[in-house]
Amino acid sequence: MVALAASIGGTLGELSGYYAGYLGKRIAISKHMAGYNRVADWMNRYGLWAIFFLAFQPVIPFDIGGLVAGGARMPLQKFLPALWAGKFLKYIILCYSGIGLIQFLPFWSQ
Repeated sequence: MVALAASIGGTLGELSGYYAGYLGKRIAISKHMAGYNRVADWMNRYGLWAIFFLAFQPVIPFDIGGLVAGGARMPLQKFLPALWAGKFLKYIILCYSGIGLIQFLPFWSQ
């Protein structure tokens, strides 16, 4: 339930980046933005799989992915399921990892 709530909230939160790219591509996205060209190439080459991967991995912030998807005019009905699926799997792994690691806390008694 925690992973479901976190993934829904994270997906809805990314709509701001998507619409910033969709409505204001020239204002919000600079051609010289760090990482923009790389993410734009991934979007053009892999489409929804790029969204899924960017949402799944925990290292790179997803914000640039939302900006690029909005700027590329990716349909929202395709963007949201790929984004949610990546975030949901990431949060499932994080939740179960946390459950597994909590037993090592010194104040946790069972």
